[in-house]
Amino acid sequence: MINKIKEFKDNALALEILGAFTETDALLIEQLFEEKLNMGYQHVNILIKVKDMSVIKDMKLKGFLEGELWGIQHFGKIGRCAVVSHSDFMKSIVNIENEVLHLFNSALEEKYFDETELDEALKFIAPNE
Repeated sequence: MINKIKEFKDNALALEILGAFTETDALLIEQLFEEKLNMGYQHVNILIKVKDMSVIKDMKLKGFLEGELWGIQHFGKIGRCAVVSHSDFMKSIVNIENEVLHLFNSALEEKYFDETELDEALKFIAPNE
């Protein structure tokens, strides 16, 4: 299930994944992302908060595939991406992704934040709010 953490007027989305990630969740993220693009923004900054790696265990295959396919198609439209969690493994993944994915999308800047740094993560994706 997806929960909005905060509403933004600009090109930012802040979402939390609670429990299982389903196809409905993937479609909701797509809709929210498209709404920002339709407002005229070239890139959308996004914050994803996950409790830990259990989100992968609870992820439904159809939701995962839907999200991945959409992500690949819209990869160039992602700006800043904050991942909020409390996991050293997740932190390592985000650091590696930031280095590699930046080669294919120069606007992309991915950064890991611990759960205690949620306010900093929100400022990272929406510095003008």
